[in-house]
Amino acid sequence: MDFPFVKEAVKQLFSKTSCAMYPAVPSEAAPHYRGRIVYHPELCINCGMCERVCSGNAITRSSEKVEEGEKITMTFNLGSCTFCATCADFCSRHAIEFTGDYHMVATKEEDLLVSGSFIKKPPVKKPAPPKPAAPAAAPAAGAAPVKPRDDGKPVNDPSKCVYCTLCAKKCPAGALEVDRAAKTWTLDEDKCVGCGTCAEACPKKCILI
Repeated sequence: MDFPFVKEAVKQLFSKTSCAMYPAVPSEAAPHYRGRIVYHPELCINCGMCERVCSGNAITRSSEKVEEGEKITMTFNLGSCTFCATCADFCSRHAIEFTGDYHMVATKEEDLLVSGSFIKKPPVKKPAPPKPAAPAAAPAAGAAPVKPRDDGKPVNDPSKCVYCTLCAKKCPAGALEVDRAAKTWTLDEDKCVGCGTCAEACPKKCILI
């Protein structure tokens, strides 16, 4: 009886394998691989931008009233996620991170859920400043420069602003109102979440955070 492949079989038996010896030998993911999501709730400001741009509807947000304020919980369903990383790209506070962890085989759906919570404290009410009789003019030469606020809310430098309204259009919370004709820039502090989207959108870099 002829066994034409015996010689080749014996030869390959003592040859070095061309296969990766995973899982016996750990194998690192390729550079820039988008694997399991890590969520950093301590960096999140609850702007909701990640939930809006998620193409797979894999991000859900829930809130619960607690004694300290509002408990916000963000949940990422890796079973629905397309790992496009758009949420991380739009997150101005870098609270969403894609890792090289590709171990995502699971037998239960809850094993594919990544969640985290943080407490959003209510804003401190401040007395409303008196309304000016006329729109504020650009500061005169030698005036004190505009400085960022201590609470992280945006402030506008009227000496640079061209009132293009782009910041108001990009604001996810609808906290900005810009009147191009009257040359006024108004911030609703109760709505503002301090995400910094307005500052990133400003072509003249006149909004400071």
